[in-house]
Amino acid sequence: MIFFTSIQLFNLPFIGTKIGDGTLTPSYNIVYAMQKAYDSVKTIVLDTSIVETNIKNNKVIKKESWKEIYAGPLSYRMEGCDQILIADGTKTLNYDKKSKKGVLKWTNPLASPVLELKSQVDDIYKYGNYKLVGSENLDGIDTNVIKVETEIKKSKVKVRIKTDTYWIDKKTNFIVKHEELNGDVKRIVTYNIDFNTLVNKDDLKPNLPEDVYVYNTFDNMYIFNSIEDAKKASDFDLIIPDKLPTGLKFFNAWKYKKDPNPSNPYNHSIQLCYYNEDYTKVVYIEEFKKGDKILIKISTNFVHGELKPTIDDLKSKYRNIDITLSESSVY
Repeated sequence: MIFFTSIQLFNLPFIGTKIGDGTLTPSYNIVYAMQKAYDSVKTIVLDTSIVETNIKNNKVIKKESWKEIYAGPLSYRMEGCDQILIADGTKTLNYDKKSKKGVLKWTNPLASPVLELKSQVDDIYKYGNYKLVGSENLDGIDTNVIKVETEIKKSKVKVRIKTDTYWIDKKTNFIVKHEELNGDVKRIVTYNIDFNTLVNKDDLKPNLPEDVYVYNTFDNMYIFNSIEDAKKASDFDLIIPDKLPTGLKFFNAWKYKKDPNPSNPYNHSIQLCYYNEDYTKVVYIEEFKKGDKILIKISTNFVHGELKPTIDDLKSKYRNIDITLSESSVY
């Protein structure tokens, strides 16, 4: 039986309490240790519970739980009340328990709660908009509590503040609870982390009933592993961005096979996928040819305006394009 390696824990001392004299604050050390802890993850078993509530009427909007067996950004198995999701390399199987049907599609690494957490931790560390607000004992776990406030621009003049509070295990530096307040919606996520279970390849198998019907989306699309191949397959001149955020690299491109219905917009479209090295940041660029225009839809989990130079550069070079941007829309 083949077992994957697990994780390395970091316990870093507090270095200082001031910034003006060049020393580092306790909150910085907490976030730094947290980032190092998540960077060290090779395999992990994570139970996630999510409850979303409308704070105006206290009605529960969403309630779900997942168990993830994680063995890498392109290799994990998640199971919830209604679904099972298995990622194996570039393909993912989504199985619906109620209908007993599955869909085989391309892998989105950021569907993994582990990588979603790692992406959040990287943002906290990078942008520094956090502060230590105290400590708390959660079910026997001593935690540091940090608060992060992010400006969400609703328009050129209106700004909404999104508040995230994280409870971080003092011993392991992993997040055990996350509370997000975004407008009228409060989202509470709790994490139960299993460091002791060894993950092996059998744990990642689907183990589905034999009579499951699986729809293969790859039967209706082409996948390209190079920009050159994508250009050759496109029936219009692809627009390739020059100024993407640092660290992003081309992952693949996909294009739907032609539909007999000539009005189907996907007959003249292609999507380019870019990830960073550890698959925590992504930019999807979907291009549609519509008459003389190229419509470009950009989806990303960058939320601090990192795509503005990319968009400004494209607009300065091409007159026949319309660009729409969706941030935090890739999960």
